Amino acid sequence: ELQLGTVPATGAFNGDSFVNIAVSTTDTPTTAATDWHLYRLNVRNDGTQETPSHTGCPCLGDQPLIGADKYGFYITTNEFSIAGSAFNGAQVYAFDKAALANGTMKVQRIERENPPLAEGVAYSIQPATSPASAEWSSAAGGTEYALSALEFTGGFDNRIATWALTNTSSLATDSPNVHLSSTIVGSEVYGAPPMVAQKTGPFPLGMSLKAKLNLLNSNDDRMNQTVFSGGKLWSGLNTAVKTSNGPTTVGISYFVVQPATSATGTTTALMSHQGYVSVNRNSVMFPSIGVTAGASRAAMVFTLAGVGFYPSTAYVSLSPSGAIAGPVTVYGAGTKPADGFTGYPQEGGNGTERWGDYSAASADASGTIWTAAEYIPGTFGFPDSLANWGTAIGAIG
Repeated sequence: ELQLGTVPATGAFNGDSFVNIAVSTTDTPTTAATDWHLYRLNVRNDGTQETPSHTGCPCLGDQPLIGADKYGFYITTNEFSIAGSAFNGAQVYAFDKAALANGTMKVQRIERENPPLAEGVAYSIQPATSPASAEWSSAAGGTEYALSALEFTGGFDNRIATWALTNTSSLATDSPNVHLSSTIVGSEVYGAPPMVAQKTGPFPLGMSLKAKLNLLNSNDDRMNQTVFSGGKLWSGLNTAVKTSNGPTTVGISYFVVQPATSATGTTTALMSHQGYVSVNRNSVMFPSIGVTAGASRAAMVFTLAGVGFYPSTAYVSLSPSGAIAGPVTVYGAGTKPADGFTGYPQEGGNGTERWGDYSAASADASGTIWTAAEYIPGTFGFPDSLANWGTAIGAIG
């Protein structure tokens, strides 16, 4: 998680910025603090406190994303200035995984301020996790893969990037030497998604403020959770879509990419499968794909919302090749519109409510795919006077 330091007397940011990491000391995590190793990675990156000197810092490491292979645990962030407007692109940190499990933080900062990618700066590099240890790549001394989008301007693109961190076995040595590289893969067209209109219903907070019902924020088209299984990378992102008889709404563009890394660390990648998910006149957004060991089965979870559905959680099944293998199925049905304070102008918003930036899907050893995404149960909130969202957890057997 991201942590920012503040001045106690005023609450102003003081320039401190950390990514906090918790590692369970057992394979059955508990809520006891004594059962965890706790670490703080300093990401202010202003040349002080043994951090590198980056433009516009002290900075924060926004949206920490995680991945792992046999040797390493990986975190990437998007680096923004705390007090200014600087954006320094994606930052990549590689940790000795065994050391973290044993109580020691050993990290290689893969420093590339404003890492170049095509004609822009790389952002939201999403490292991969795997459903089983047999999936991890041993190529080039151990390789961790990642994916990212290439849409830089709020328009459309037809490329994504495959990333490789090679020589990850060196993380266990006194001189870690992990190499980061990328290759561009042609893809179907995707682009910045619109906001999401909601189905009419009771919204007591907004009505008390004499406000209009919020739209939902679909954010952007950054890459979401990535899984490496069956020798392929599975991921998806939000995109604008238009069906033949409906308006432009939010849909999902998803990708199955097959990477290959040589003994010398050169990585290539091919698009194995790709496709779109959409629901006519409604929106689907924030996908995560869960994949079983060996990619024998997969499923994609997301939020479904629009004029015909209160914000709900839904999924589609995917075949081993990545083809859609079933209908969009709701498993957490929304019962009311989203009614959160973040959208209402009277609370500092602009009419668009912050929505569930993230979902999750993960396969366990038995082959069950566990899913989680935001929806509106209508029974509780956080706090219930200012928001009414919840998280629906499902199991696809």
